[in-house]
Amino acid sequence: MKIRYRILNASGNIIFCNLSANEIASIDSIETTSMRIATARAGVISNTHGKVYGFSEDKDYVASSQKFKSALNAINDCAPSVASIFEEAREAANKNTRRLLHNLTNLNAHNIQEIYSLLPQEMLANRTSGQVSLVEELIKKDMRDSALAFLRIAKNNAAMKTEFSVFNKLYDKNPKLQKKSHNVHKVLMNVFYIFFSDFTDKDVKVTVECEGIKTAYFDYESIHVALFQVIENSVKYIKPRSDLLVKIIEADQFICIRFQMNSLQIQDSELGRIFEEGFSGGLSEKTGKSGSGIGLSIAKDILVLNAASIEVEVKHDSLSELFGIPYQLNIFTIKLPRKS
Repeated sequence: MKIRYRILNASGNIIFCNLSANEIASIDSIETTSMRIATARAGVISNTHGKVYGFSEDKDYVASSQKFKSALNAINDCAPSVASIFEEAREAANKNTRRLLHNLTNLNAHNIQEIYSLLPQEMLANRTSGQVSLVEELIKKDMRDSALAFLRIAKNNAAMKTEFSVFNKLYDKNPKLQKKSHNVHKVLMNVFYIFFSDFTDKDVKVTVECEGIKTAYFDYESIHVALFQVIENSVKYIKPRSDLLVKIIEADQFICIRFQMNSLQIQDSELGRIFEEGFSGGLSEKTGKSGSGIGLSIAKDILVLNAASIEVEVKHDSLSELFGIPYQLNIFTIKLPRKS
């Protein structure tokens, strides 16, 4: 690079800097737009937007003060745009971090709530001994509620792992993927089990069909995330007292997982946007079921990392209503590559 520079905004905060340590140490001695420091030319220029320091050892800039000033002025003119770009990038990074912390805080709070619903904090705090016996008694007192609470805690812990995986896989410039062949049915069921109680609560019958062992080539951790998002989405929008049929089938060079269900109606105008980040369908918002609109977006992005995909097919002639809410047959299909 012919010119190295440091850009500061109007508040004096560093927006960008690629100066060497020695150049940074000599910044305080720069007072003009162009001067010689050892074998380099250096300068500073400022306006209402901020300040730019520049250094160059390029022979043309060292020889010509005017050429150096012109280059420094050009950088200074671009400084507001550079500052805007960096601010947008920082905000995007902070947004992802805030989302991670928010979701982890909520999941942790839910786990604490589940534990204290079974084991009141006051009872444990007032016991200096015999806490194990007390916990045994409380669990035996209501085995069913205890079992459900532990399943919900397991689901929340899986959701926490999913949050970390999303952060590591999607927001890392060079995500580490460990792709190899996996038994698709086994991987699917490793995710499904933590949602069975949720489907039971909605009186939904889940059937998973798979003939023989079908293997696909992918990174286990990231596909676990994609499946988690799709199944969680299914729980949220599926019609109560209905069936969820999941089929694992072969299709050309792919192993497909088809989620077939009666779920909230998807309008034609929404089909092209259903996998967009931040998008929630009109009916999901009206029924109060919409979240942050990132679940299916995350699933799609994770699948793309694995040379996989997801698509949705709607059956308009299957429309039905329950309590005035329209449902239809929707089929979500995940396609996983059979080979690398």
